[in-house]
Amino acid sequence: MSAFIHSFLKRSAVAVLVVAFAFTGVAPHAQAQTANATTIAALQAQIAALMAQIAALQGGAAVSVQFTRDLTIGATGADVTALQQWLIARGHTIPAGATGYFGAQTQSALAAYQRANGITPAAGYFGPITRAKVNASVVIVTPPTTPDDDDDNDGELEGGAGSIDSFELLSGLSGEEVGEDEEDVEVAGLEIEVDDGSDVELTAVRLTFNEGTADQDFEDYASEVSIWFDGEEVARVDADEFDEDNDWSSNISLDGGAIIRAGETGELTVAVSGLSNLDSNDEGETWTVDFEQVRFRDADGAVISENPSTDTRTFSFEEFAAAAGIGIDISEGDEEINDSQVITVDDEDDTENVDVLSFLMEIEGDSDITLDSLPVEFTVDGTAGDLEDAVSEVMLSVDGDEIASENTTNGENTVVFDDLDLTLDAGEEYEFVVSVTINDLSGTLAEGDTIEATIGETETDSASFDAEDEAGDDVSDSDITGTATGGPHSLSGTGIEIEFVSASEDVSFSADDTGEGDQGAFTITFDVTAGDDDIRIDRSCEEDNDVNAAGQGVEYTITNSGSNATVCNLSASSNDNEDTANTFEVDSGDTRRFSLNVVATATADHFAQVELTSINWGTATDNSNANYYTFDLDEFQTGNVFLNFI
Repeated sequence: MSAFIHSFLKRSAVAVLVVAFAFTGVAPHAQAQTANATTIAALQAQIAALMAQIAALQGGAAVSVQFTRDLTIGATGADVTALQQWLIARGHTIPAGATGYFGAQTQSALAAYQRANGITPAAGYFGPITRAKVNASVVIVTPPTTPDDDDDNDGELEGGAGSIDSFELLSGLSGEEVGEDEEDVEVAGLEIEVDDGSDVELTAVRLTFNEGTADQDFEDYASEVSIWFDGEEVARVDADEFDEDNDWSSNISLDGGAIIRAGETGELTVAVSGLSNLDSNDEGETWTVDFEQVRFRDADGAVISENPSTDTRTFSFEEFAAAAGIGIDISEGDEEINDSQVITVDDEDDTENVDVLSFLMEIEGDSDITLDSLPVEFTVDGTAGDLEDAVSEVMLSVDGDEIASENTTNGENTVVFDDLDLTLDAGEEYEFVVSVTINDLSGTLAEGDTIEATIGETETDSASFDAEDEAGDDVSDSDITGTATGGPHSLSGTGIEIEFVSASEDVSFSADDTGEGDQGAFTITFDVTAGDDDIRIDRSCEEDNDVNAAGQGVEYTITNSGSNATVCNLSASSNDNEDTANTFEVDSGDTRRFSLNVVATATADHFAQVELTSINWGTATDNSNANYYTFDLDEFQTGNVFLNFI
């Protein structure tokens, strides 16, 4: 059936073509020209429609004209209609349909096509690059045309005699850095304003490069020079076109389509690509570029050359890393991982996937970074002297995905994750998490041992840290900043977790007689969560004496000492049937709230502040309560109050 439709449409199109040529080829009466033109236009529309159907059956996308000019806002004509039909056929909606007028809807649809096909900038401007892309992907049908008596204007330019009103250097391009092996770095640009008389097409530009601090030929620094008009490339030449014999000057012809409409402005920019093997002696040396002449033609066909008479622009050639602003910044990550904590481990089985360090790595500059190896330093204190005594395996995750794991080695406390081949994109930030498998307590590891993980200057400065930029050069230590530390984390067979709730301070009694001192009332409230076993908190309290001993209870300090006759007590916000005269009980997995209350009497004028320093605890079956929670208690403190002594 499809073969029959194809044959029918093709015969119909041929018939219409015959009629069309009959009308266009034989016009015996001048007074019939208007009617013929109308009839021809109608026939051409039928031809385009039929050929479009044929092309659709053949898998192509037909248009009624070949695209030969730039199109932008305000353009009209058959080619605008064809472009609109082509875009609609590709699924890019134009609500008004194929009207023949290039408006905002057409611009939006064209921009969507450009984005989908990797054409930059996706601004909805139909220039040489987009035109070539479209022409290469469509079935072109060229219909009969009416005679064109305008030999001087092929339809691209409108108006009469034209001129350029002004040339101005683009302020955003000055002092640019061209990196080693970096492509198409814009170093200078002109904003060109055209008068109202005519569209103009830029056809050539003469550039001159002059040595600033450079002492080598231009081609020893650059590989190519390219010219861009309104963001689309219109010329490219090798850097050796500019040599000492021509005083570093050259005329560069531009591709067709660099058109500035009457009364509007356009931007002409020059870009330079750096050599891939820039000599180290040439790094940082400067050149200048000058727009010596710009050649253009107007709608009358006149070709005119003008000297923009603008200043030069200076630019330099830099090592790739310097030009790209390469840097790696390391900073603390998730504080819930990094803050010192009690890690509950098993007596007989290893404890897997325990997070001990979180850090962020931000990739600064314009180059992606390939991270190949990363060292992490561990510190183990207590009965376990080496990392292997405490940990059997160390894992590394990035943004939630595990990417590497290493077994521990006796005597080595630095773990190196190697062969990562991890690409980190420029301008992005990544979260790294170091996790460990902790040995059981039946071996060398003992209750109360601590483990700490660090990445910092020592690690990033070592040969074990390997990161490269896009040019394949190592990222230098001077370009790596920051540090992150997790812990120290305490390892416990049972364990408790302590969380700060609140703190308050007040003057509860004001002295009013000689020899009396103000009294300060201080309260620190905190939550205690038990691990796998029921635990007991010693309910006594005392000032810290720097000696941990069973039964000492909760210890605290009073800063800026000048108080005595201190009274304290530990209270609970709820009752438990298992409480005793000496201890509070917290059942396994439960949380219980406690408050340390301290009253201090001044013996001299001073500021006073109370800080929690240790919590004495044990299991429900261990009456010694010989465990001491001392980790990360810095925030467990009140504010200062002034206590007066009379």
